[in-house]
Amino acid sequence: MKKYDWRAAILNEKSTIKDAIKSLIYSSLQIVLVVSSKSKLIGTVTDGDIRRGILSNLKLTESILNVIKKNPLVVTSEIDSKTVKYMMSANSLLQLPIVDKKRRIVGLHLWNDYFNTEIKNNTVVIMAGGFGKRMLPKTKLIPKPMLKINNKPILEHIINNIRSCGFKNIIITTHYLGKIIEDYFKDGTKYGVNISYHREKKPLGTAGSLRLINVDKSNPIIVTNGDVITEVNYSEILDYHKTHHADATMAVRTVDQENPYGVVEAEGVKFKNIIEKPITKISVNAGIYVLNDKAIQLTPKNSKYDMTDLFSKLRKKNKNTVIFPIHENLKEYGSRNDIKKKKKRKKTKKKF
Repeated sequence: MKKYDWRAAILNEKSTIKDAIKSLIYSSLQIVLVVSSKSKLIGTVTDGDIRRGILSNLKLTESILNVIKKNPLVVTSEIDSKTVKYMMSANSLLQLPIVDKKRRIVGLHLWNDYFNTEIKNNTVVIMAGGFGKRMLPKTKLIPKPMLKINNKPILEHIINNIRSCGFKNIIITTHYLGKIIEDYFKDGTKYGVNISYHREKKPLGTAGSLRLINVDKSNPIIVTNGDVITEVNYSEILDYHKTHHADATMAVRTVDQENPYGVVEAEGVKFKNIIEKPITKISVNAGIYVLNDKAIQLTPKNSKYDMTDLFSKLRKKNKNTVIFPIHENLKEYGSRNDIKKKKKRKKTKKKF
């Protein structure tokens, strides 16, 4: 079992939400331990705390104290492993801080130290059948998901992340030049996963083939576009979906949209204020979804249908549709400019 250094998860109380995100990525411990100037534990921050902060329109530059969970459950080093295991199980804790008599951090119990992590049975569907017209002429002889980023096809980055999150069962939907994808990945053995293929006879959009795919109807499925490279943990999206008892979940990312004009505020004909080039935060579709079978059954059986159409239909039928805010690195390669930008960034900083 890989051992982690719990000290990498410690941040002081003057840190920002952005610092917490960096800490979560760096430590891989899924928790931030926030300490006072006297090194005493004052609270913890998890991925879920940060996502709730984003939904509340908190800025990443704001204090970590805005998302902190104060007075978390802790144990001393004298507590035996049987009790620790019971406490973590009873309280659904993935981490349990260890403190001394002065409440200073001296260690961290992790769920994986006491429980075996189960391989998830949920199927992950990768939509890889598009023509990639905006990528021409690059996609004249190769499907867009097979274009290389950092010397690996986009699709290989996606599959590696899926595997690292504990998922083994993958279905790739193909159409345009699909044989190239099948010949490269085969049954997935080389990548530690089980890959099967659904070959679309005609283009069916981002949701049109879902009712044709044979999956376990008792478990939600994860669907991702075949041109999205991300560090998002798919298991966290799945847990979020279950926690909210959702029929369908859409991952979204926050984008700053700048208005190039000075916006005038008025009351009738009276001038009140002018805001120069205000920035508005908007949520945009990230191309990753979790769907229950009931949601899938609302798609047509063999017609072109997009995921946006499905979510609109679910909303009209008053189904429980929720959004999952992401803060992790995510890049959709929709045009040739996206590839060029990635190559320029590669010279200075490698993200994927």
